[in-house]
Amino acid sequence: MLDNGTSPLAERKVRLRKASNICLLVAAGIFFCSAALQCAASLQRWVIFSGSLGSDDLSVEDHVYDYYFPWYDWVAIGTAAQLLGVGLLIQAVGILVMTLGVLLLGVLPQRNAAAGGSAATAPNGTGKVIAAVFAATLVAAEVMVVLVVAGIFTFMGTHALLSGMAGIASPLYQWLDLAWLPGLGLIILAVRWLRRAPAASAAALFLIGSSMVGYFIATYLIAPVFAGQSHDTARWTETVVAASTAAAALMLVIAARKLGRERVDPPA
Repeated sequence: MLDNGTSPLAERKVRLRKASNICLLVAAGIFFCSAALQCAASLQRWVIFSGSLGSDDLSVEDHVYDYYFPWYDWVAIGTAAQLLGVGLLIQAVGILVMTLGVLLLGVLPQRNAAAGGSAATAPNGTGKVIAAVFAATLVAAEVMVVLVVAGIFTFMGTHALLSGMAGIASPLYQWLDLAWLPGLGLIILAVRWLRRAPAASAAALFLIGSSMVGYFIATYLIAPVFAGQSHDTARWTETVVAASTAAAALMLVIAARKLGRERVDPPA
């Protein structure tokens, strides 16, 4: 029990909020690490490698240097692919931890419906069962979406890492179509989390930046604003992708801070 005779219900709320807060902060730290690795990889292409090219060399913007998802004609640049691969792998872990933090918010105990209204408005036994089954179904679907998103980021990270280690694109490049799915999954999660944890919902949207959808948005819409249009891959595209992951981390810090400031409602 907490001090001052706090009810078991309030005590449980405090524990769940603390656990959720920890998960969100841990996920934020993971995303910051992922963003740092992604940024380091981008600097290898757009600063180090670009500075070593002569006027007669192939442009650094050519698609053959795209290490985000190495293709059959890919040309390796330093350890850029390995750094990105590790970044995406730990980002997948961060997504799982972030989801746990949000799910913990969803199981916070609520006041008895009858305490705040009449008995007529309180759900009966059958209504409670239906509501519980419906809620469990939504959570199960949410978990499945998260597993798909994290799984595909794991696949993409593994492909980049293996390609970087071998110096040629791994056979996994044939499964390119899978790289489009995280964008859709993250939109679903953002909508699902909007009321429960708005900042976590925003984090999910920012994580779209490191999906294939986000990569194309970065190279055709965002990066050209800073570096101008390109015949192929706009300069700093992968840096924009890294920034989106860092923005997701920042949103989780905001979510955790807001959660930490909330007070547990006094017992009814």
